[in-house]
Amino acid sequence: MKKIQLVLFLGFALLSVACSKKSSGDKADKPVPTGTLKIAHVDPEQIIPNMPEYKTAKEQLEKLKLELQAQMETEQQRAQQYYASVMQKVQQGILAPAQQKLEEDKLVKMQEDLQKKAMKMEEDMIAKEQEMTKPMYDKFNEALKEIAKKEGYTYVFDKKMMLYSDGGIDATDKLKEKLGVK
Repeated sequence: MKKIQLVLFLGFALLSVACSKKSSGDKADKPVPTGTLKIAHVDPEQIIPNMPEYKTAKEQLEKLKLELQAQMETEQQRAQQYYASVMQKVQQGILAPAQQKLEEDKLVKMQEDLQKKAMKMEEDMIAKEQEMTKPMYDKFNEALKEIAKKEGYTYVFDKKMMLYSDGGIDATDKLKEKLGVK
């Protein structure tokens, strides 16, 4: 989702530059006057993993993941034990064909339920991760906006998403300082 937003933002930026050339009243092939755009880039991968909020969220998510995995393992063990008991009864000839069919249906249902629970746990983990990281990304974006306004940047790009750069302004250190990240 963020990559799509970035691609749209880059497209908009390029379009606005092209439009500003044409709308200036001069011919479109004249360059935009120096100083009209001030573009910077940042490397979020140098900042976000070093934010205290990130480390806290990562630890909490890992703890939650382990708890959910333990729950799934317990349920899988129950299903395996039930399967073993059914197979033992089948081998001993204790179950009538009708009872065996009921047990098979029950085992299939247990397997389907386990798969649904595993998918639900995965969805819950993703939702929890988004919930826990949203304030951190909001803080990052707010600090980025403040730096951009203070420094007069017209655009700030993610360094990793740039197709070409010959130097330019790297605002990563300013953003790290603003967020208190080392």
